[in-house]
Formats: sequence, structure tokens, C-alpha cells
Amino acid sequence: MNREEKLKKEKKAIETNKLRGLRTILIILIIILLSLISFVGIYVKDKNKMSNVIPDFILGSDVEGNRVVQLNVEQDPTITLKNSSGEVVATGTEEELTNQGYTDEMITQSNFTKTSEDTNKPEVLTADNYEKSKQILINRLKTSGITDYKVRQNKDNGNIVVELKENKSTDDIVSTLSEVGKFELQDSDTKEVLLNNDDVKDAKVLYNSTQSGVNVYLEIVFNKQGKEKLQEISKTYNSNTTTEDTTNTVANNTVAENEITEADLNVNETTNTATNTTTDSTTDTSSTSTKKVDMIVDGTTIAPGQQFSEENTTGTLDLLIGNGSALNTDDQNNKLQTYITQAQSMASLIKNGVMPIKYTVESNKYIESPITVDLLKYVIIGLLAITLILFIFLIIKFRVNGLLATISNIGFMAVVLLILRLTNVEIGIGGIIGLALIQLLNYILLYMLSKAVKGKKENDKIMKNVIVKFCMMAVPAYIISIVFAFNSYVPIYSFGMVVFWGITIAVIYNLLVTKNLIVKAEEK
Repeated sequence: MNREEKLKKEKKAIETNKLRGLRTILIILIIILLSLISFVGIYVKDKNKMSNVIPDFILGSDVEGNRVVQLNVEQDPTITLKNSSGEVVATGTEEELTNQGYTDEMITQSNFTKTSEDTNKPEVLTADNYEKSKQILINRLKTSGITDYKVRQNKDNGNIVVELKENKSTDDIVSTLSEVGKFELQDSDTKEVLLNNDDVKDAKVLYNSTQSGVNVYLEIVFNKQGKEKLQEISKTYNSNTTTEDTTNTVANNTVAENEITEADLNVNETTNTATNTTTDSTTDTSSTSTKKVDMIVDGTTIAPGQQFSEENTTGTLDLLIGNGSALNTDDQNNKLQTYITQAQSMASLIKNGVMPIKYTVESNKYIESPITVDLLKYVIIGLLAITLILFIFLIIKFRVNGLLATISNIGFMAVVLLILRLTNVEIGIGGIIGLALIQLLNYILLYMLSKAVKGKKENDKIMKNVIVKFCMMAVPAYIISIVFAFNSYVPIYSFGMVVFWGITIAVIYNLLVTKNLIVKAEEK
């Protein structure tokens, strides 16, 4: 080999090493970016505040504790109170009426007539209705976004036990479990039912940002039959049919079209008895009466004396629940979260149908997890300490490749945690054990890779063979994880899902990332 050829070869080697160095730097930068996204998050402006678009970890009930609710078929009779004119004043069980202030003394003083009948008539208490009630409860839980729950029913008497994970929304969810969910749009005067649950297709919560804050709406979407009825109702109960009465006239919502459909029904500053929301209304200065409608859920009027400003052709009703600020949702004076919760509760009741059987909450208990938060912190710190010692050993033994393998492992764990959050895997005690296991498996793979390529030049094929060998070793664990992932018991399910994703990501990640880092560092 002459001098010129030697110089060319050396120059090519230098350029190749530069490219390898750039590739290594690029891979490390990608790992840093993935780690920032996983451990810190991605924040964007949402409703006048910065929100993380990466979902939070979902902790299992074996970490956060359980709420156990006993729902029994209502045995007490339903009492109806009527005034001297024969108009119904209130209905409910004796306990419910007492809670509303209708004591025996008050009933006597008001000269109310008191009648009673079975809340659940004997012909209603059937196996089919028990099962239907149970399914409606399950649907309400799903609508509320609850995934970690158990619903058990005594098929002989219909009583139901609901177990769900304890969190900040548990009380609101529990409050809807015993509700019947009966929705009606009634004539304010005659009490004729114009629309009910049979006409409803869907119900959901919508938001709209304004200068004063965020408006929270309950939107009720009607099916084909309900849409036709609503159109006829909007013609009859229209504020434009008279010019002498402007009480509770409903105008179109001034909501952005890209967020909420054209308004049909809205509460303009009237007292909302279901949500304690105060909205503007004009004062009736005329003795001329007009036809109005009341929106009622389970006997509670949530929008009294309403009219339509124009013919409704959209088949939807938008009810303003309230307005709050999104700047500081921790402020006790800020009702935004309260309005959102109330709207979600009503939407869950309306969209999932009417329970054929009336239930009462017999007991509502919180069962604390045996794993305390402090104990969990100590366990995690201990696992991190062990992991740190293992990787220090890896760096001492394999030097540069050990360091690069450690950096690669940080990226690996970042990707695993990110996938677990994006796929809404519940992390329970089993999930934490699963995370420790996949960290150990990945460490073993990194050790095998670093050892196999030590002192070797042609190591690309060697590393592929090592990864294939690792896959064969991990097959039993992979099969077990898939079986466990279909188990309904949270610790087992959590372990299975974490191990499944961990092994899957370990193979793909190390083929794409670790192999390139170690190969390029070792080659000369």
C-alpha cells in the first residue's frame, strides 16, 4: 500500500468516526428528549392555564384504597304530599322528605295530605330488572371514566355491592349510584311530559372560554324521535309567540360554533336548583302568561320556566351549568371543578337510562390500602438505590460501553413509563413489581450485550444474536404477562400489562437504540 492510499484510508476512517460520533450524540439527544417528555411532560395552554398533555399515572385501588358501597333495594314506601288544592308538593321516602324539611309537624301545620305506596312494586322486583339495574350502574361507572371497579349482586334480593378506587371524584360518583336517572321535559303548568329518557341519544359536558372564565354546559343529544318532538316543542314554547311576557326567555347561546352546537335551551341567570348556579333573567312585568317548560332530573327541576328563542332543528339542548376560572382551580371560591362534576353526574344519569328499581345507600365505607404512601416511597427509593449500584458496576466493568448502556437504560425506562401513561395502564402493587422485573431483565440484556462485544470489531451480528437469545429466554415471561393482562384482579392485571409492555419495548428499543450506541462506540 503506497502513501497516497494510506492517507485516503486514514481520511476515510476519520470521516467515518465523525459520522459515528454524530450519530451517538444524536441518539443521546433523542434519549434526553424522551426522558424530558416522560419525566417532566409536555405543557400547552388549555382554558387559560398550562396543562400537561401527557396523562397522569393511574394508581390501582390496592395503592389508593377502596370505597365499598352497599346498595339495597328500597323497602320504605314512597310518600306523596299534596296541598289543599290537590297539587303535589313533594314525593319521597320518609327519610328523604325529612331531610328536605318535611317533618310531621311541618306537614300538619301546612295541612298537607299524605299518601303512600310501595316504592318498588312487587311486580317490578324481577331477576331481569335486577340485572338491568346492575348493568346501568356499570354503564354509569364507565361513563364517569372509572376503570378499576367491581360490581357484585345478590341475585335473590337484587342488592348490589360496588367497589371502586378511592380518589377525589369518588364521592360525586357514589352520589349518582342510587339515583333512578329519570329525565323529563315537562309543561310548566300542566306537568305533561313532553320528552323523556326514551328520546335521548347521548348526554355530555361541553366547555366554552369567555372573558369572564369558562362556561360549563350539559348538552343533551336526542335521537330521531326526540329530535322531531323537540322541533315541535320549540314551536309551541317559543318566546316570540307573544310580545307581552319576557320572563325566562331563552336566546341562542353565544358559544363559539367550533365548541358547542347552535343553542337550543339555556339558563339565563335563573336559579338552578340542581347546581346552585345563579344566572341572569329578566323580570316579568306583564300579567299575560306564556307556555313554558321545566327540565327535571329525578324529580329535581334543573331548569325551570324555559322557552325557546327560535325553532330547534339541531336536536340538542344546551344547559348552562355555571362559570368558573381556569387560572386557579385550587381556589375554594372557584366553582369550575364543581360545575364540571355536576354536569358530568347529570350526563351520566341521563344518557344511561332509567333504573327500573329504586335503590338506597345502605353503607358507604372507605377501606385503606395496606400499602401506605410512605412505605411506597421507601420501596421505590430502595429499588432505585439497587439499580444505581448495578449500573455503577456496569460502568466500572465495561467503561465507555457501560456508560452508554446506562444512558440507554434511562431512555428505556422513560419510554416504558410513557407508554404506560398513554395506554392508561393502572399501576398497582403488581405493576410496581413488574417495573422492577423489567428493569432487571433489561439490565441483564445490557450486560449480555456489553460483554459479547467487548474487544470485538465486527459486533453488529453478535448483538443481534444476543437479542434473539434474550427473546427466547423471555418467551415464558411474555406468555405469562399476556395471560395476567386479561385478569380482572388489579395486582395481577397490573403486573401482566407492565411486563407485557416492558418486554415488548425492551426488544424494539435495544435493537434500535442500544445496539447502535454500543456498536458504534466499540468499532474501530
